[in-house]
Amino acid sequence: MTRVLLVTNDFPPRRGGIQSYLEQFVRRLADSGEHQLTVYAPTWKDAQAYDQAAGYRIVRHPGTLMLPEPGVDRRMRELIGKHDIDTVWFGAAAPLALLAGRARGAGARRVVASTHGHEVGWSMLPIARSALRRIGDTTDVVTFVSHYTRGRFASAFGPDAALEHLPPGVDADRFRPDPAARAELRARYGLGERPTVVCVSRLVPRKGQDMLIKALPGIRRRVPDAVLAIVGNGPYADDLHKLAAQVGVTDDVVFTGAVPSAELPAHYAMADVFAMPCRTRGSGLDVEGLGIVFLEASAAGVPVVAGDSGGAPEAVKDGETGRVVNGRSVEEITEAVSDILGDPALGARMGEAGRRWVEADWNWAAHTARLSELLRVADHAV
Repeated sequence: MTRVLLVTNDFPPRRGGIQSYLEQFVRRLADSGEHQLTVYAPTWKDAQAYDQAAGYRIVRHPGTLMLPEPGVDRRMRELIGKHDIDTVWFGAAAPLALLAGRARGAGARRVVASTHGHEVGWSMLPIARSALRRIGDTTDVVTFVSHYTRGRFASAFGPDAALEHLPPGVDADRFRPDPAARAELRARYGLGERPTVVCVSRLVPRKGQDMLIKALPGIRRRVPDAVLAIVGNGPYADDLHKLAAQVGVTDDVVFTGAVPSAELPAHYAMADVFAMPCRTRGSGLDVEGLGIVFLEASAAGVPVVAGDSGGAPEAVKDGETGRVVNGRSVEEITEAVSDILGDPALGARMGEAGRRWVEADWNWAAHTARLSELLRVADHAV
């Protein structure tokens, strides 16, 4: 059995894409019986209840943010010694994997670091790029979620970095077509049978909720009575409410706010089209790493419209499970959403194709088996 310490800023009960990615892998690794897991992560609201129910050891940093500084270094090294850790896994390479050398010095025999999307931005800044090179030089494996991100930052990690593809999986039992949940949520939000576009995401500019609001009048000209449901919360919320009023669609946009994790699958299931026209911002610094939401929607049998930022197109079979659009083009977004929303038969075919694709190529079991190999100290070469 390999004793693994996950060191990460991103772990539940705080919610987000990286948090879900790590949570799913940790749960499956722990259930496999092949690894003994310890998680070192920041404290968060309701952490005590979450940790008691987790089924594996979670040690909380006293603050809400961990940086590669002496306090975090000391606690990490203590955990390595106390629990006789074999492998340290950094849940996000930047910045905590700068402690890779210290982890090895404390007794870890293997060090793995996972990347997501923000490392692309790091690779574009000279000082941050040198930090990635240090991480590449001091870890055994650096994982990446999409071929896009690998192509953007591979050289920054240096020629000796071992880069391995480790995309997320999707729980197709949890995310599935669910007519009962669909009806319940549509009643809750007063949607009835209105053609419904859903976007599930943090409310930040990159995700493109603003472009959906701007596209909604054009969508409604082609698909009368169409409605947009924006699911999630974030710093962009007030701006989006104001934009809906400016565009004149306040009565046709539902803002659900944050929803409980248990209700997330149902919020996908209530959609006729899932759309997140993400766009790259900040001269390439702010980019979509992959876009697990598109795959979760596909698992729910819902056709998707994705922006062309970063690795997002890898989560859609363009023309088969949905459409990929320029996330900066109101016209492209309007056309793609309207084409699917106005043709229920097309939407059904795309939704069915998406679910088949997720079940075949995006299952957690295969990806967890690969991670298990990468974490194992003995016989890890494949």
